[in-house]
Amino acid sequence: MSYLLGLDVGSAATWAAICRRAPGPAGWGPPSPVATDSPPAVPGLFRRCGDYVPVYHDNLLITPQALVVEQARAAGDQVWAREGSGPEGIAVAYPSTWGPGRVGLLRAAFDDAGMSNVVLVSRACAVVEGHLAAGRPVASGRPVAVCRIGRASVEVTLLIPYGPGRLEVLGSAIVDEFGGDDLAEGEARAVLAAILDLVRRTARACRAGLDDLAAVLVAGGGAAHPLVVPSLAEALTAPVIREDHPWLTVARGTALALRSPVAIPLASPVAFPLAEQASSPLADVLVLPTELLPITDSRLGVSELGPGEMPPRPPIQVSAPKVGGK
Repeated sequence: MSYLLGLDVGSAATWAAICRRAPGPAGWGPPSPVATDSPPAVPGLFRRCGDYVPVYHDNLLITPQALVVEQARAAGDQVWAREGSGPEGIAVAYPSTWGPGRVGLLRAAFDDAGMSNVVLVSRACAVVEGHLAAGRPVASGRPVAVCRIGRASVEVTLLIPYGPGRLEVLGSAIVDEFGGDDLAEGEARAVLAAILDLVRRTARACRAGLDDLAAVLVAGGGAAHPLVVPSLAEALTAPVIREDHPWLTVARGTALALRSPVAIPLASPVAFPLAEQASSPLADVLVLPTELLPITDSRLGVSELGPGEMPPRPPIQVSAPKVGGK
């Protein structure tokens, strides 16, 4: 049977979900989780992509992005064996804080492995795709916060959804000092306060007030902790939404992102009120500006890079030195 495969490579496991062919205008059914027993990835693997320091894995030294490819390949092979046939499309999630450079490196790694047909989807876009596919209403033109709590990291992204596959990313931030493991080790209150602080600082950097948020979508294995949703809901006016199995949210949304968008009428975007205070630079949080992540289709296909090619360096302007102190 035809199906689409979405993969979320994490430190604890590689989560997989598939959408099967189904009658109806969408042509595909809802995403269903698929068990894989692929080995966990190296902790902090995505953070190391692009630093050109090889990873020692299975008696080999390979680049971090190549290890991501191997993790995805292993999980995909298991699904293929269980389904009896290959998928019509494969999508892999990547950190929402990544810019074109790191996305290009991962794209090139898949190309080198003969998997140029793999589609790359940011984690935040995958979460929103799942939210929209569930039929939940989204206020047009208002920002949505996506909080993905992984095993050893927390990622917060602010974006404005305009419809399936149409998202404007305002900014994204990630920290690696705490995560879901810390919630399980008795430090829940302190970690939850730090997560809420990250949401506040990311919103401030995006010049959005917390009252402007239309919703807060939480995902990741750490979001399963019973105090996460109540703590965020108590501090924020926006509804806090979490799936029953949040560790599968990204994989499900990644599979959904492969579906062809259904043509539906969209309301004209409405500008949301910005916070009055000016945003202050965040020295310890990487926030990607909007101009690096414009309104775009969230599904990234094959890049123009050839196999093994590196993304081009930005142009460098060199001015002539002044002579005589003038």
